[in-house]
Amino acid sequence: MLIIDCQDKGEDPGSEGKFIRHMLNLMGVANHYHSVRIKTQFLELLSSVPSEADVVHIATHGRVGKPPNKKREKFIGFWTPDEKHVSMQEIASAGINLAGKTVISTACRSGQKTPRKAFKHSTQCEYYIAPIKGPLFYNAALMCHIFYHKHLSLGLSVKQAFSEYENRYKNPHVFFLE
Repeated sequence: MLIIDCQDKGEDPGSEGKFIRHMLNLMGVANHYHSVRIKTQFLELLSSVPSEADVVHIATHGRVGKPPNKKREKFIGFWTPDEKHVSMQEIASAGINLAGKTVISTACRSGQKTPRKAFKHSTQCEYYIAPIKGPLFYNAALMCHIFYHKHLSLGLSVKQAFSEYENRYKNPHVFFLE
C-alpha cells in the first residue's frame, strides 16, 4: 500500500497519513509512506506506484471553489503544501496508469461525480473511493480504519469491505465508490 500524505503542519489536527501508516503497521500490512510537500512530488508518486501496492491512499485537503452562478462548491484539485493544487486535467496529462489499483482519497469533495469519473477514467484505476462533502479528520480516519481492516486484514473484496462500512456504521460523511 502507498500512502501519499500532504499535511498542513499549521492547521491539521493530526497527520491522517501518519495515522493510517501506524494503523496499518499495527495490522501487519506492508505500506510505503511519503510526506509530500510540492505538486511535482505528488504527481511523481502517483506515476510510480510500486507494483506490489494494490491500494493508494491520498491524504490531503481538497481545493474547492464556487463556480459562477452555482450554489455549491466544486472540487478543483488535490491540495499540496506549496499552496498549489493538482487538477484532474494535470493528472490526465501526466499519463498516470493505476490499472488494477484501488485509490482512496479523503480530500474534501473529491468524490463528487465529475472529479471521481475524471480520476478513474484518466488513471484507469479499478476503484476510486472518496468523500462527496468535507469529512472531519476523525470521520475520515474512521472510514479508512473500518475499510482497511475489512479489506486488508479480513480479505474482503473492495466492494464487500466498502458495503460493510456503508451498511453497518453511522459515519455522517458520505464516501462514494466508483
